Amino acid sequence: MQTIFDYTYQLLMIIANFTGFTYKEINIIIWFIIIPLSWIVLLDKIYKQRKLTIIFLLFIIASLLLIPNFTRFCDWLFQQSVNFLNLFNSAGSNYVASSVIICVLIPIIIYVILIRKAFFKKSNN
Repeated sequence: MQTIFDYTYQLLMIIANFTGFTYKEINIIIWFIIIPLSWIVLLDKIYKQRKLTIIFLLFIIASLLLIPNFTRFCDWLFQQSVNFLNLFNSAGSNYVASSVIICVLIPIIIYVILIRKAFFKKSNN
């Protein structure tokens, strides 16, 4: 788990350094905007529509316009995420393991399911 956590952290730091965003901003952008948006795009592909993608994009744009200080907001939301992941400590987990399971492994499983449904449908021949 530590290795996956470390690689993920290093990748986020590379992206942060490349884009000029902070580590926390990149974390929030990826896990709260990009990943959910990609899932919604896949769902729209599965259901042959664009409605959910448009609604989500409008929500994100409106939210970003209403946030007075993006960095401060990301710092706050990142801390809320840390607090959430630390809730699993009482169940015998730790921050690193919870981060990898909830933020890496579960999203990968969801991607596999959605991509399979969106692009590898069974034909009814």
